[in-house]
Amino acid sequence: MVHLLARDADIVVRFNGGANAGHTLIDRGVKFGTHLIPAGAFYPGTLSVLSSGMVIDLSVLREEFDAISRHIGTRPELLIAENAHLVLPYHPIVEDLEGSVDRIGTTRRGIGPAYRDKAARVGIRAGDLLEPELLRKRVDRRIELLKRAWPGVPEVAALDPGKIADRLLQVAAPFLSSIGDAACAIREGLARGEEVLFEGAQGALLDLDYGTYPYVTSSSTTFSGLRSAVGIPTAEVAERIGVVKAYSTRVGAGPFPTELEDEVGGLIQDRGGEYGVTTGRPRRCGWLDLVALRYAVSLNDPTAIALTKLDVLTGIDELKVCVAYRLGGRTIEHFPRSAADLERSVPVYESVPGWSEPIAGARSFDRLPAAARAYVELIADACGAPARLISVGPAPEETIRRL
Repeated sequence: MVHLLARDADIVVRFNGGANAGHTLIDRGVKFGTHLIPAGAFYPGTLSVLSSGMVIDLSVLREEFDAISRHIGTRPELLIAENAHLVLPYHPIVEDLEGSVDRIGTTRRGIGPAYRDKAARVGIRAGDLLEPELLRKRVDRRIELLKRAWPGVPEVAALDPGKIADRLLQVAAPFLSSIGDAACAIREGLARGEEVLFEGAQGALLDLDYGTYPYVTSSSTTFSGLRSAVGIPTAEVAERIGVVKAYSTRVGAGPFPTELEDEVGGLIQDRGGEYGVTTGRPRRCGWLDLVALRYAVSLNDPTAIALTKLDVLTGIDELKVCVAYRLGGRTIEHFPRSAADLERSVPVYESVPGWSEPIAGARSFDRLPAAARAYVELIADACGAPARLISVGPAPEETIRRL
């Protein structure tokens, strides 16, 4: 969906997360799974910004950059915030040692340890690459601290700060001229009246503060996190588009009241290609949860929604939507703040009719079956915002625009 919107943008800014977030898109008939580079990179002349709210794995960035360059026939125009932090080779090692991969189902990309280094003021930033001697000193110091914290651990003992710094500089070579003041570039673009698109990563329920803690990521995934991540007033953002899937999914551990562990869940998983871009793990699938959706809306206050994967539900005679939970003998319509309470919550469903007619060819809302239109409006009503974009297939052109 962001790939479609990026067509009209002058600047596309990714504002949070790292290589733990995978985005699937189809460009000129070719399927791509990206993790770091914003969708604007597929459009020559569009500036793609990796903001200070991200943690960047340079090896993944280099791989994506080279693949996109080959695909579009030129180098994407890239700007990397000088104060964006880097994911280093020791971060996944720390993640393994702490057991967070098994405990909460992380992607083993070192994201949590990288954000922790940022908060502890011992992280390595993109701007450090411009001063190799300073970089070497900081890497050396960080590894010294790791060896003190994990004495006798072979993987930590084997870390060589000189080799790590050399590798960072080698991989980063094509990007050194692209490191700069991203916040200033964004502000200047807005002042010129340019179209700026801010691209988030991951869902609202993975937000570090407002998600299903501890089954969350290590950054802010909501609109409120944009200001600190990008360095501009949120008042500058004229429209907030909330991306909503036509059903619910979750990857990794954590409570999921509407999860389907039956044939219907498997059908949705297969049709929707619900496998993590980063890990390849199957995503858990379930009925649409309006309680969770209303909560996500309250965190982000979207002015419009983009509904994805409506076509996946075609052929299911009866659809169910969760309208409330049963918890402790009571019916509640609010989202529990405790993951333990959410785990104990039992969904209260209402049934709505499905549709059997194929919808991939629909390019206007009135060409959808009546039941599909009613389902879209049900979701829009729950969000309190119009469904401006509705995807009926994986390609960008398989999208209904209601502008």
